[in-house]
Order: sequence, then structure tokens, then C-alpha cells
Amino acid sequence: MINWPVEMQRMREAKERVRESDVEDLWRFEEPRPPSEPERLREVVQRLGHDLDSEYASFLLETDGWPALMQDVDLFGTEELLGSPAMDTARSLVKTLEPEGLASSRLDPDALLPIAASTTTIDFFVMPVVRGGAPAPVIWIAGAEVERYSSFADFFRHMIDENIGEAEILRADNSE
Repeated sequence: MINWPVEMQRMREAKERVRESDVEDLWRFEEPRPPSEPERLREVVQRLGHDLDSEYASFLLETDGWPALMQDVDLFGTEELLGSPAMDTARSLVKTLEPEGLASSRLDPDALLPIAASTTTIDFFVMPVVRGGAPAPVIWIAGAEVERYSSFADFFRHMIDENIGEAEILRADNSE
């Protein structure tokens, strides 16, 4: 089982490195939200009509979403999952995916749950709907599949690495 407090601390440290290097104020920096209540997760499951991935659900019990998780990408919490403008935008982006891209990625647009989205670009992240809370991959899409992570924990750890990489790029740009 993943230790979310440890992983969240690693993310905070990575984001702090970005903040220190972001001298031009390119990115938003926000704290994770307070934990979700179990009743709220049950409400999400009832509204969606299917279980959430078990890792994502356990994450939401630690923090109910994380605005600006990586650059301008907001990681959705129960507020978005229950319906919000951000979720509406992400769902509309799913509908714009080309059939060829969906086929090559073996994705069914009706069985994708958006879990994160950029506030300024077409980047968004989805998980295929799974039954019984079984693990599901997280897929990064920007018009087409960009990257696929084996699980929610794998996705989160990669976002830590993305933040560390962004800090290094910004630091290098600052020294030029």
C-alpha cells in the first residue's frame, strides 16, 4: 500500500523547488486540499455509477484534490468528480478525441474518467473505468495519448519527477 503522506511530502518538496526557481511567476502554487470524507467518496461512486480506482480513492482520503499539482494541471477531487466546469471541460476534451487515436490507444471514450486537467492547454488525464476498484492506468492526453502510467501511484510519482525536472529547467534558464 502506498504511503500517501510520504508521497505528498515528496510532492511538496518538488513543488517548493519549482517555486524557488520560478522567478518569472509562470506557475500557480497551491496546497493540497483537506482530506475527503468517506461519505463524500460514496456520493461520488453513486453519482458516477462505478467504483473509483482504489489508489485514487485512498489518495482522496488524504487530500481531496490538488490544484496546480504540476504547472497548471489541477488534480481533481470530489468537487470536480461530482460536477464542475473543470470536469465539464475535461469531458468535452474526451469527446474531441479522434477515433483513430482512441483505437490505437484502445480507449473507449464512454469509459474514461477525467482525473486531472490543465487550466490553459488541452492536456488532461483520464483513468479507464474499472469495476470493483481494481487498479487502472492513468493516461495523459493532449489531442492524443502522450504517456501512460501503470497506476495512480505511478502517475503521482511521475508528477513529482516532472516538477523536479521543471525546477531544473527553470534554474538553468535563470542562469543564462
